[in-house]
Formats: sequence, structure tokens, C-alpha cells
Amino acid sequence: MKKIKRVLLKRNVIIAVSVVIALSVFSIFFFKSDILAEQSGQSPDSGAGVTSRIKTLSDELITLGFGTTTDTPDWGALWNRIKTAAKWVPSGNAAANDVRSGKTYNGNSRTQATGTYPAPGPCSTQQYHDSYGGSVTQTTNCTDTVTWGVASPSVAGDDTGTNIKNQDPRTGLIWSQYLKNNSGTVAFAASGGSDWSWDGTTNANSVAVGNKTAKQLCSERGNGWRLPTQKELMQAYIDGSNFNLSNPGNYFWSATEYSGTNAWGVVLDNGLTYYSSKSTSSYYVRCVR
Repeated sequence: MKKIKRVLLKRNVIIAVSVVIALSVFSIFFFKSDILAEQSGQSPDSGAGVTSRIKTLSDELITLGFGTTTDTPDWGALWNRIKTAAKWVPSGNAAANDVRSGKTYNGNSRTQATGTYPAPGPCSTQQYHDSYGGSVTQTTNCTDTVTWGVASPSVAGDDTGTNIKNQDPRTGLIWSQYLKNNSGTVAFAASGGSDWSWDGTTNANSVAVGNKTAKQLCSERGNGWRLPTQKELMQAYIDGSNFNLSNPGNYFWSATEYSGTNAWGVVLDNGLTYYSSKSTSSYYVRCVR
């Protein structure tokens, strides 16, 4: 009787071991790709001509330019790329009022936000040139929704003064004061600016400071100052330069040439633009940065 029990026990053990081996072989055969997909470290390919899922994902992230192969703790190149890509957070300093109303953006967060900045529309009250029929207000001029700011940090030459705003929020450009001939030296001035020839030749003020061109008058001031283009001057007028900058009621030279002998100038209080002789015409100069 005892012998029969021993035989049965031995047979049961053999059967149990066989079942375990069979299940293991079955699992390896049918779930091989899943096992390889969960490997850490380098996650080697599954076999000749077959790439693991982790390797495939890492390759896609490389194509997209996401993630990096180094991280702490170090999980190996493939896993490092996947986890650093997953942890990435956008960087930026945009605020809702910087982005057009209704448009979505990501600042320094993975949470999407919606802009609130009003899009410019047609101006129903501005049917004529601004000087037609007398003075206008920012409301009737349709610039009351464009809030100019004061540049920070400030630099030498920034247009400043009571009720003066020097930064156009739509273009981001910061506007300077006049440029003045101060006894043979070029200087920024809140009032009493000088007129100059575009090419620095015949005008007395240009001659006095060493025949500096209008472009040089700005660029030599440093701090990124330069002569604005015709369209930048015109855009400043559209955005309300007449109500924000000091002394807007003058022709100002632009960096835009009309021809070999002529360049464009713009009046900042009414938007008038016209080309004139680079050498014989005299306009004022103010710079942007």
C-alpha cells in the first residue's frame, strides 16, 4: 500500500513539474514581445529583423527631437529618453493678454490656455485722415484698445516724460527721444531735436557731428538702437504713437530707401509718409530697439 502511495506521489510531482514547464514555454512563446517590451536598461531588440516596442518608441522620440539619453537615476539610453520626454514641460513667458483672443497656447505649463488679447478690427469712426475735421481722441482713432507700456529695464534715450509711453505692445518696439546736435555731439533730447540729412552730407547738423548718416546716428547710440523702417513708423502711428510718444508731429527718417537718391519719412501724428532727397531734405530722427 505504501509503495503504491509513493508511486502516485512521484507521478503527481512529475505531472506538476511538467505543467509548470509547459506553462513557462507557452508564456515565453506567446508573450515574448511583451516581455522584451518591459525590459529596462538598453531593451535589446527581440531578434533578427524585429525591434522592441521600447526601441521603436525611443526612435520616434529621437525623430521628434524629444527627450535625452541621460537622466538621474540612469535607466539606460532608451528608458532615459522616454522618461525625460514624458517629464518635459514647455517654457515661455507669454500671458493670456499677449495672445490673440480665442487662440490657445502653452506658456510654462503643459496646461493649455486661451489668449485674451483683442484682435484689431475695422475702425468705424476713422473714415478720414486723422486731421480731417479737427482733433481726434484715442477712442475715435480706434487705438484705445492698444495699451502702450514703459520699457523695463530702461536705457539711455528711452522716450520718457509725463503721460509718455514708449513701447508699442503690438510690435514690441521701444521708441527713443529725438536726436539732437549738442554742440557737435549727438545726444538724445526730450525736446528741441535737430533735423538731419539721410545720408549725412549737406545738412549743417549732420556736418557738425561728422557727417553721420541717419542709420549711424541711431546705431552708434548702442543698446540695440537702430533707425526704424518705413512700415515700423507707419505701424506705430496705426497703434497710437500720436497719443503715447513725445513730439510725434514731425517727419522722421526711416531706414527704407525709395531709390538711390531718395528715402522715406513718416509723420507720427497723422501717418503721412513721403519720400524725399537723401542729401537735400532734412527730417528728424528717432530710434527703436
